[in-house]
Amino acid sequence: MLLLAWFETIPHMHLPSLSRIGVIGSTGLVGSELVSILDTRGVDAQCIITEPSENCPLWFLATPADASRRLVAELRSNDTTIIDLSSAFRSDADIPLIVPDINGTLLDAAPRLVVSPNCTATILSLAVAPLRPFGITSIVVSTYQAVSGAGQAALQELDGDTPTENPILGEPLSRNVFRHESPVDSMTGRTGEEQKLIDETRRLLDLPRTPITATCMRVPVRRSHLESLTVELDRATSIKEVLDAYKSSNAVTFLEDRCPTAIIADGRDDVIAGHLRQNSAKSISIVAAGDQLRVGAALNAVRIAERLPH
Repeated sequence: MLLLAWFETIPHMHLPSLSRIGVIGSTGLVGSELVSILDTRGVDAQCIITEPSENCPLWFLATPADASRRLVAELRSNDTTIIDLSSAFRSDADIPLIVPDINGTLLDAAPRLVVSPNCTATILSLAVAPLRPFGITSIVVSTYQAVSGAGQAALQELDGDTPTENPILGEPLSRNVFRHESPVDSMTGRTGEEQKLIDETRRLLDLPRTPITATCMRVPVRRSHLESLTVELDRATSIKEVLDAYKSSNAVTFLEDRCPTAIIADGRDDVIAGHLRQNSAKSISIVAAGDQLRVGAALNAVRIAERLPH
């Protein structure tokens, strides 16, 4: 308790007080969502710059991985903090990978480069985090991922609502469900998305050796991911204990009387969980949903910035 009180005395970054905030990739799906969230936080639109042309105390990079690597090399300095939303540095153990509600205390060291995780890992980690007091011995997860995660062009194809001869992800988006389009590793049989989900979830939850099995699918949904998960626990627990654990979470809203849906999750700042089943004394299954653009990406990056000490 004393440790928690000490952390709470650390002054956090107040975004509206910054004279300039940089958002590179502001016209993309995640970037435009990020700008919208900054507006709701009271950041003056005139303070937001979208080109790396001047000094800036805070940069958000909503860019592809190759662009992020180049921009970090260009922008990084002792006076600048960079929050990267791409996959460029997520596997670098020396750079903090952060979901503030889970491991935000790592930001108290005031790192100058911080990485926001893959959206599926963010949603999964938030959904599983309330179960950590019971001990987590394994996770099996299947994701049903919205098309917004593949970018603006894919979303436009989906909105056309008709199959196309040359689908942008290799499979028709309309009225279809298919394996995530990332490359398959011939050694493991996993897609790149599945491997990222495993690696980043282990890192976020500090479960480096915990078995995680992942299957990632695309579904014809605009922007919210659904995840079905089974968690094996280290000790026997009851439905009531699990529900109490979720009720104590600020990041997850648990629905006791229904199953989460993509539509319910759209536009929300929290992860929605529900459809709780107890498979055995040490095994539970739930369904979780989260807005991929918001809680899975842009909002998490803004929360990182707000949690940083100034």
